[in-house]
Amino acid sequence: MNRAEATRLARICLPRILRHESGRGIVVVGGDDCDDASAGSSPTISEGDVEFKSLCRLWAGMGHVYEVSIDVPGRRRRRFIVKRVTPPPRKRRDAGDQRKATSYAVEANFYEHLAPALIYDRGLTMPVPYHVEKNDDDDDDRVTICMSVLDGSPARRNLRDDDDGVQSVLSWLATLHASTWSSCVDLDDMIRRGLIQPVGSYWHLDTRPNEHASMSNRGWEGRLKLAARAIHERLRRDGMQCCVHGDAKDANMLFLDHDDDDEGGGGVGKVGMYDFQYCGRAPPSVDLAYFFCVAVGDTSDDYRGYTRRYHEQLVRKLENDMGRGGDHRARPPTLDELEDSVALALCDFQRFLCGWGRWGSDISSVVIRVLDRLDGGNALESEDAYRLAMMREYG
Repeated sequence: MNRAEATRLARICLPRILRHESGRGIVVVGGDDCDDASAGSSPTISEGDVEFKSLCRLWAGMGHVYEVSIDVPGRRRRRFIVKRVTPPPRKRRDAGDQRKATSYAVEANFYEHLAPALIYDRGLTMPVPYHVEKNDDDDDDRVTICMSVLDGSPARRNLRDDDDGVQSVLSWLATLHASTWSSCVDLDDMIRRGLIQPVGSYWHLDTRPNEHASMSNRGWEGRLKLAARAIHERLRRDGMQCCVHGDAKDANMLFLDHDDDDEGGGGVGKVGMYDFQYCGRAPPSVDLAYFFCVAVGDTSDDYRGYTRRYHEQLVRKLENDMGRGGDHRARPPTLDELEDSVALALCDFQRFLCGWGRWGSDISSVVIRVLDRLDGGNALESEDAYRLAMMREYG
Protein backbone atom coordinates (compact mmCIF):
# COMPACT_ATOMS: atom_id res chain seq x y z
CA MET A 1 0.00 0.00 0.00
CA ASN A 2 1.25 3.49 -0.78
CA ARG A 3 0.32 6.91 0.58
CA ALA A 4 -2.13 7.66 -2.24
CA GLU A 5 -4.03 4.45 -1.54
CA ALA A 6 -3.97 5.07 2.21
CA THR A 7 -5.38 8.56 1.56
CA ARG A 8 -8.14 7.20 -0.66
CA LEU A 9 -9.21 4.79 2.07
CA ALA A 10 -8.92 7.51 4.74
CA ARG A 11 -11.30 9.75 2.77
CA ILE A 12 -13.83 6.92 2.60
CA CYS A 13 -13.48 5.89 6.24
CA LEU A 14 -13.25 9.23 8.06
CA PRO A 15 -16.97 10.11 7.70
CA ARG A 16 -17.86 6.70 9.06
CA ILE A 17 -15.40 7.01 11.93
CA LEU A 18 -17.00 10.30 12.90
CA ARG A 19 -20.47 8.83 12.50
CA HIS A 20 -19.59 5.93 14.79
CA GLU A 21 -18.09 8.27 17.38
CA SER A 22 -21.26 10.34 17.35
CA GLY A 23 -23.27 7.27 18.34
CA ARG A 24 -25.23 7.12 15.08
CA GLY A 25 -23.96 3.70 14.07
CA ILE A 26 -22.34 2.78 10.79
CA VAL A 27 -23.43 1.24 7.51
CA VAL A 28 -20.70 -0.45 5.50
CA VAL A 29 -20.88 -0.17 1.71
CA GLY A 30 -18.53 -1.27 -1.04
CA GLY A 31 -16.70 0.84 -3.59
CA ASP A 32 -16.10 4.55 -3.04
CA ASP A 33 -19.59 5.46 -1.80
CA CYS A 34 -19.81 7.45 1.41
CA ASP A 35 -22.67 8.07 3.78
CA ASP A 36 -24.04 11.44 2.67
CA ALA A 37 -25.34 12.42 6.09
CA SER A 38 -21.92 12.19 7.66
CA ALA A 39 -19.80 13.08 4.62
CA GLY A 40 -21.13 16.61 4.50
CA SER A 41 -19.50 17.54 7.81
CA SER A 42 -16.33 15.55 7.24
CA PRO A 43 -13.10 17.59 7.08
CA THR A 44 -11.14 17.64 3.85
CA ILE A 45 -7.90 15.68 4.09
CA SER A 46 -4.85 15.58 1.85
CA GLU A 47 -2.03 13.08 1.45
CA GLY A 48 0.03 15.11 3.89
CA ASP A 49 -2.54 14.44 6.60
CA VAL A 50 -2.23 10.65 6.29
CA GLU A 51 0.40 8.26 7.64
CA PHE A 52 0.46 4.48 7.45
CA LYS A 53 2.59 1.60 8.65
CA SER A 54 2.59 -2.16 8.21
CA LEU A 55 1.76 -4.05 11.41
CA CYS A 56 2.19 -7.63 10.20
CA ARG A 57 1.98 -9.99 7.25
CA LEU A 58 -1.01 -12.26 6.87
CA TRP A 59 -0.70 -16.02 7.17
CA ALA A 60 1.03 -17.65 4.16
CA GLY A 61 2.06 -14.22 2.89
CA MET A 62 -1.41 -13.40 1.57
CA GLY A 63 -1.21 -9.70 2.31
CA HIS A 64 -0.63 -7.27 5.15
CA VAL A 65 -2.34 -5.54 8.02
CA TYR A 66 -1.73 -1.78 8.15
CA GLU A 67 -2.53 0.99 10.58
CA VAL A 68 -3.57 4.27 8.96
CA SER A 69 -3.61 7.50 10.96
CA ILE A 70 -5.24 10.77 9.93
CA ASP A 71 -4.30 14.21 11.23
CA VAL A 72 -7.77 15.71 11.10
CA PRO A 73 -7.58 19.52 10.87
CA GLY A 74 -8.83 21.02 14.11
CA ARG A 75 -9.50 17.62 15.70
CA ARG A 76 -7.59 14.80 17.33
CA ARG A 77 -5.79 12.16 15.28
CA ARG A 78 -7.91 9.21 14.13
CA ARG A 79 -6.64 5.71 13.37
CA PHE A 80 -8.04 2.69 11.61
CA ILE A 81 -6.85 -0.74 10.48
CA VAL A 82 -6.61 -1.93 6.88
CA LYS A 83 -6.52 -5.67 6.26
CA ARG A 84 -5.43 -6.09 2.63
CA VAL A 85 -5.61 -9.64 1.29
CA THR A 86 -3.79 -10.53 -1.95
CA PRO A 87 -4.10 -14.27 -2.62
CA PRO A 88 -1.99 -15.91 -5.33
CA PRO A 89 -3.67 -16.38 -8.73
CA ARG A 90 -6.25 -19.14 -8.66
CA LYS A 91 -4.39 -21.30 -11.18
CA ARG A 92 -1.36 -21.44 -8.85
CA ARG A 93 -3.20 -22.24 -5.62
CA ASP A 94 -3.12 -25.50 -3.76
CA ALA A 95 -5.93 -26.65 -1.47
CA GLY A 96 -4.48 -24.75 1.47
CA ASP A 97 -4.22 -21.52 -0.51
CA GLN A 98 -7.83 -21.83 -1.64
CA ARG A 99 -9.04 -22.52 1.90
CA LYS A 100 -7.31 -19.35 3.13
CA ALA A 101 -8.51 -17.21 0.20
CA THR A 102 -12.09 -18.35 0.78
CA SER A 103 -11.75 -17.61 4.48
CA TYR A 104 -10.80 -13.99 3.82
CA ALA A 105 -13.78 -13.54 1.49
CA VAL A 106 -16.04 -14.91 4.23
CA GLU A 107 -14.48 -12.54 6.76
CA ALA A 108 -15.14 -9.57 4.46
CA ASN A 109 -18.79 -10.61 4.11
CA PHE A 110 -19.07 -11.14 7.86
CA TYR A 111 -17.83 -7.63 8.61
CA GLU A 112 -19.98 -6.07 5.91
CA HIS A 113 -23.28 -7.79 6.66
CA LEU A 114 -23.27 -9.35 10.15
CA ALA A 115 -20.86 -7.44 12.37
CA PRO A 116 -22.86 -4.17 12.64
CA ALA A 117 -25.87 -5.90 14.20
CA LEU A 118 -23.68 -7.91 16.57
CA ILE A 119 -21.91 -4.72 17.64
CA TYR A 120 -24.84 -2.33 17.96
CA ASP A 121 -27.70 -4.68 18.84
CA ARG A 122 -25.86 -7.30 20.90
CA GLY A 123 -23.01 -5.27 22.38
CA LEU A 124 -20.23 -7.56 21.16
CA THR A 125 -16.81 -5.94 21.22
CA MET A 126 -15.06 -6.39 17.91
CA PRO A 127 -13.56 -4.08 15.28
CA VAL A 128 -16.17 -1.76 13.79
CA PRO A 129 -16.23 -2.17 9.99
CA TYR A 130 -15.86 1.12 8.11
CA HIS A 131 -15.36 -0.07 4.55
CA VAL A 132 -15.12 -3.36 2.61
CA GLU A 133 -13.89 -3.89 -0.94
CA LYS A 134 -13.92 -7.20 -2.82
CA ASN A 135 -12.43 -7.76 -6.26
CA ASP A 136 -14.47 -10.32 -8.19
CA ASP A 137 -12.25 -10.75 -11.26
CA ASP A 138 -11.78 -14.33 -12.44
CA ASP A 139 -8.19 -14.56 -11.28
CA ASP A 140 -8.04 -11.73 -8.79
CA ASP A 141 -10.08 -11.92 -5.58
CA ARG A 142 -8.31 -9.34 -3.47
CA VAL A 143 -10.07 -8.19 -0.32
CA THR A 144 -9.71 -4.94 1.65
CA ILE A 145 -11.32 -4.53 5.08
CA CYS A 146 -11.07 -1.20 6.91
CA MET A 147 -11.99 -1.36 10.59
CA SER A 148 -11.55 0.33 13.93
CA VAL A 149 -8.58 -0.16 16.22
CA LEU A 150 -9.08 -2.20 19.38
CA ASP A 151 -6.77 -0.84 22.05
CA GLY A 152 -5.91 -3.28 24.77
CA SER A 153 -3.52 -5.91 26.05
CA PRO A 154 -2.96 -9.29 24.41
CA ALA A 155 -4.30 -12.27 26.30
CA ARG A 156 -1.76 -14.09 28.42
CA ARG A 157 -0.79 -17.47 27.06
CA ASN A 158 -2.23 -19.22 30.12
CA LEU A 159 -5.62 -17.69 30.95
CA ARG A 160 -6.14 -20.22 33.71
CA ASP A 161 -4.50 -17.69 36.03
CA ASP A 162 -6.90 -14.93 34.90
CA ASP A 163 -10.35 -16.00 36.06
CA ASP A 164 -11.94 -12.66 35.14
CA GLY A 165 -10.44 -12.96 31.67
CA VAL A 166 -11.84 -16.45 31.18
CA GLN A 167 -15.26 -15.26 32.34
CA SER A 168 -15.16 -12.36 29.87
CA VAL A 169 -14.36 -14.71 26.99
CA LEU A 170 -17.12 -17.14 28.00
CA SER A 171 -19.58 -14.24 28.11
CA TRP A 172 -18.43 -12.99 24.69
CA LEU A 173 -18.81 -16.45 23.15
CA ALA A 174 -22.19 -17.04 24.77
CA THR A 175 -23.43 -13.74 23.34
CA LEU A 176 -22.29 -14.60 19.82
CA HIS A 177 -23.76 -18.09 20.02
CA ALA A 178 -27.11 -17.03 21.50
CA SER A 179 -27.42 -14.21 18.96
CA THR A 180 -27.06 -16.69 16.09
CA TRP A 181 -28.87 -19.72 17.54
CA SER A 182 -30.15 -21.82 14.66
CA SER A 183 -33.82 -21.73 15.67
CA CYS A 184 -33.70 -17.91 15.70
CA VAL A 185 -31.71 -17.13 12.54
CA ASP A 186 -31.40 -18.73 9.10
CA LEU A 187 -27.87 -20.11 9.11
CA ASP A 188 -28.42 -21.84 5.76
CA ASP A 189 -29.21 -18.48 4.15
CA MET A 190 -26.06 -16.97 5.66
CA ILE A 191 -24.04 -19.84 4.18
CA ARG A 192 -25.62 -19.41 0.74
CA ARG A 193 -24.75 -15.71 0.80
CA GLY A 194 -21.16 -16.43 1.81
CA LEU A 195 -21.48 -14.61 5.14
CA ILE A 196 -20.25 -17.58 7.19
CA GLN A 197 -18.47 -20.87 6.54
CA PRO A 198 -20.59 -24.01 5.94
CA VAL A 199 -18.68 -25.57 8.84
CA GLY A 200 -17.18 -23.30 11.48
CA SER A 201 -13.48 -23.73 12.43
CA TYR A 202 -10.34 -24.14 10.37
CA TRP A 203 -9.60 -27.72 11.44
CA HIS A 204 -12.78 -29.59 10.54
CA LEU A 205 -12.30 -32.92 8.82
CA ASP A 206 -13.49 -31.98 5.33
CA THR A 207 -10.68 -29.43 4.97
CA ARG A 208 -7.96 -31.53 6.63
CA PRO A 209 -7.67 -34.83 4.72
CA ASN A 210 -3.86 -34.75 4.72
CA GLU A 211 -3.65 -34.39 8.49
CA HIS A 212 -6.17 -37.19 8.92
CA ALA A 213 -4.24 -39.50 6.59
CA SER A 214 -0.98 -38.83 8.47
CA MET A 215 -2.37 -39.96 11.84
CA SER A 216 -0.88 -43.07 13.41
CA ASN A 217 -2.79 -46.32 13.01
CA ARG A 218 -1.71 -47.52 16.44
CA GLY A 219 -3.05 -47.13 19.97
CA TRP A 220 -5.74 -44.61 20.89
CA GLU A 221 -4.64 -42.38 18.00
CA GLY A 222 -5.45 -45.19 15.55
CA ARG A 223 -8.85 -45.62 17.19
CA LEU A 224 -9.45 -41.86 16.90
CA LYS A 225 -8.47 -42.01 13.23
CA LEU A 226 -11.18 -44.62 12.62
CA ALA A 227 -13.73 -42.69 14.72
CA ALA A 228 -12.95 -39.29 13.15
CA ARG A 229 -15.66 -39.38 10.51
CA ALA A 230 -18.32 -40.44 13.04
CA ILE A 231 -17.27 -37.60 15.38
CA HIS A 232 -17.34 -35.06 12.55
CA GLU A 233 -20.79 -36.17 11.40
CA ARG A 234 -22.16 -36.13 14.97
CA LEU A 235 -21.02 -32.53 15.44
CA ARG A 236 -22.63 -31.62 12.11
CA ARG A 237 -26.01 -33.00 13.28
CA ASP A 238 -25.71 -31.69 16.83
CA GLY A 239 -28.97 -30.00 17.86
CA MET A 240 -27.02 -26.98 19.14
CA GLN A 241 -26.11 -25.12 15.95
CA CYS A 242 -25.11 -21.46 15.77
CA CYS A 243 -22.44 -19.27 14.27
CA VAL A 244 -19.14 -19.94 16.05
CA HIS A 245 -16.05 -17.76 15.93
CA GLY A 246 -14.02 -20.72 14.68
CA ASP A 247 -10.60 -19.51 15.87
CA ALA A 248 -11.15 -18.48 19.49
CA LYS A 249 -7.53 -18.49 20.61
CA ASP A 250 -5.68 -16.03 22.80
CA ALA A 251 -3.89 -14.49 19.78
CA ASN A 252 -7.27 -13.30 18.48
CA MET A 253 -8.30 -11.58 21.73
CA LEU A 254 -7.54 -8.23 23.32
CA PHE A 255 -8.38 -7.28 26.88
CA LEU A 256 -9.52 -3.68 26.75
CA ASP A 257 -8.48 -0.86 29.02
CA HIS A 258 -12.17 -0.26 29.80
CA ASP A 259 -15.45 -1.86 28.78
CA ASP A 260 -16.60 0.67 26.19
CA ASP A 261 -13.60 1.53 24.04
CA ASP A 262 -14.06 4.77 22.09
CA GLU A 263 -12.79 3.30 18.85
CA GLY A 264 -13.95 -0.30 19.16
CA GLY A 265 -17.50 -1.57 19.14
CA GLY A 266 -19.77 -3.17 21.70
CA GLY A 267 -19.27 -3.63 25.40
CA VAL A 268 -19.77 -7.27 26.49
CA GLY A 269 -17.25 -7.83 29.27
CA LYS A 270 -13.74 -6.53 28.84
CA VAL A 271 -12.55 -8.64 25.93
CA GLY A 272 -12.64 -7.90 22.22
CA MET A 273 -12.17 -10.51 19.51
CA TYR A 274 -11.19 -10.31 15.87
CA ASP A 275 -10.18 -12.54 12.90
CA PHE A 276 -13.50 -13.93 11.68
CA GLN A 277 -12.16 -15.94 8.75
CA TYR A 278 -13.52 -19.24 10.01
CA CYS A 279 -16.77 -18.16 11.60
CA GLY A 280 -19.46 -20.60 10.54
CA ARG A 281 -22.14 -23.09 11.42
CA ALA A 282 -21.24 -25.46 14.27
CA PRO A 283 -22.26 -26.29 17.82
CA PRO A 284 -20.90 -23.88 20.44
CA SER A 285 -18.76 -26.70 21.81
CA VAL A 286 -16.36 -26.18 18.88
CA ASP A 287 -15.38 -22.73 20.19
CA LEU A 288 -15.30 -23.95 23.78
CA ALA A 289 -13.09 -26.98 23.11
CA TYR A 290 -10.59 -24.92 21.14
CA PHE A 291 -10.54 -22.13 23.72
CA PHE A 292 -10.10 -24.53 26.62
CA CYS A 293 -7.27 -26.39 24.93
CA VAL A 294 -5.17 -23.61 23.40
CA ALA A 295 -5.93 -20.48 25.45
CA VAL A 296 -6.87 -21.52 28.97
CA GLY A 297 -4.04 -24.04 29.25
CA ASP A 298 -6.21 -26.13 31.53
CA THR A 299 -5.88 -29.80 32.36
CA SER A 300 -8.25 -32.11 30.55
CA ASP A 301 -10.15 -33.01 33.72
CA ASP A 302 -11.00 -29.41 34.70
CA TYR A 303 -12.80 -28.12 31.61
CA ARG A 304 -16.22 -29.09 33.03
CA GLY A 305 -16.19 -26.18 35.47
CA TYR A 306 -15.76 -23.70 32.64
CA THR A 307 -18.41 -25.52 30.62
CA ARG A 308 -20.90 -25.04 33.48
CA ARG A 309 -20.11 -21.35 33.69
CA TYR A 310 -20.58 -20.95 29.95
CA HIS A 311 -23.84 -22.92 30.13
CA GLU A 312 -25.22 -20.52 32.74
CA GLN A 313 -24.40 -17.57 30.48
CA LEU A 314 -25.89 -19.20 27.37
CA VAL A 315 -29.13 -20.21 29.12
CA ARG A 316 -29.61 -16.71 30.51
CA LYS A 317 -29.04 -15.08 27.13
CA LEU A 318 -31.35 -17.48 25.26
CA GLU A 319 -34.06 -17.03 27.88
CA ASN A 320 -33.68 -13.25 27.68
CA ASP A 321 -34.17 -13.46 23.92
CA MET A 322 -37.35 -15.46 24.40
CA GLY A 323 -38.53 -12.93 26.97
CA ARG A 324 -38.05 -10.16 24.40
CA GLY A 325 -40.28 -11.98 21.95
CA GLY A 326 -37.62 -14.14 20.34
CA ASP A 327 -38.28 -17.53 18.82
CA HIS A 328 -39.90 -19.79 21.41
CA ARG A 329 -38.07 -22.76 19.88
CA ALA A 330 -34.73 -21.50 21.20
CA ARG A 331 -34.70 -24.15 23.92
CA PRO A 332 -31.48 -23.89 25.92
CA PRO A 333 -29.47 -27.12 25.91
CA THR A 334 -29.09 -29.10 29.09
CA LEU A 335 -25.71 -29.17 30.77
CA ASP A 336 -25.37 -32.88 29.98
CA GLU A 337 -26.00 -32.20 26.28
CA LEU A 338 -23.39 -29.45 26.25
CA GLU A 339 -20.80 -31.54 28.12
CA ASP A 340 -21.19 -34.43 25.67
CA SER A 341 -20.79 -32.02 22.76
CA VAL A 342 -17.67 -30.41 24.28
CA ALA A 343 -16.09 -33.85 24.79
CA LEU A 344 -16.74 -34.73 21.14
CA ALA A 345 -15.39 -31.35 19.98
CA LEU A 346 -12.22 -31.95 22.01
CA CYS A 347 -11.86 -35.29 20.20
CA ASP A 348 -12.35 -33.54 16.88
CA PHE A 349 -9.66 -30.99 17.66
CA GLN A 350 -7.30 -33.70 18.92
CA ARG A 351 -7.75 -35.50 15.58
CA PHE A 352 -6.41 -32.40 13.84
CA LEU A 353 -3.52 -32.06 16.30
CA CYS A 354 -2.49 -35.68 15.81
CA GLY A 355 -1.92 -35.02 12.12
CA TRP A 356 -0.66 -31.45 12.34
CA GLY A 357 1.35 -31.20 15.55
CA ARG A 358 0.66 -30.92 19.27
CA TRP A 359 -0.49 -27.55 20.61
CA GLY A 360 -2.11 -26.47 23.86
CA SER A 361 -2.92 -28.57 26.89
CA ASP A 362 -3.09 -32.36 27.00
CA ILE A 363 -6.67 -33.48 26.30
CA SER A 364 -5.88 -37.12 25.57
CA SER A 365 -7.68 -38.39 28.69
CA VAL A 366 -10.96 -36.86 27.44
CA VAL A 367 -10.42 -38.44 24.02
CA ILE A 368 -9.73 -41.86 25.50
CA ARG A 369 -12.88 -41.68 27.66
CA VAL A 370 -14.99 -40.95 24.58
CA LEU A 371 -13.31 -43.71 22.58
CA ASP A 372 -13.79 -46.18 25.42
CA ARG A 373 -17.49 -45.33 25.47
CA LEU A 374 -17.65 -46.05 21.73
CA ASP A 375 -15.47 -49.16 21.45
CA GLY A 376 -14.91 -50.48 24.97
CA GLY A 377 -11.16 -49.93 24.73
CA ASN A 378 -10.48 -51.89 21.56
CA ALA A 379 -10.55 -50.58 18.00
CA LEU A 380 -13.67 -51.39 16.02
CA GLU A 381 -13.30 -52.89 12.57
CA SER A 382 -14.29 -49.90 10.44
CA GLU A 383 -15.45 -46.29 10.21
CA ASP A 384 -19.00 -47.57 9.73
CA ALA A 385 -18.77 -49.49 13.00
CA TYR A 386 -17.87 -46.24 14.77
CA ARG A 387 -20.82 -44.53 13.09
CA LEU A 388 -23.16 -47.14 14.58
CA ALA A 389 -21.51 -46.82 17.99
CA MET A 390 -21.83 -43.03 17.82
CA MET A 391 -25.56 -43.29 17.06
CA ARG A 392 -25.99 -45.68 19.98
CA GLU A 393 -24.03 -43.63 22.53
CA TYR A 394 -24.52 -40.01 21.45
CA GLY A 395 -27.50 -40.07 19.10
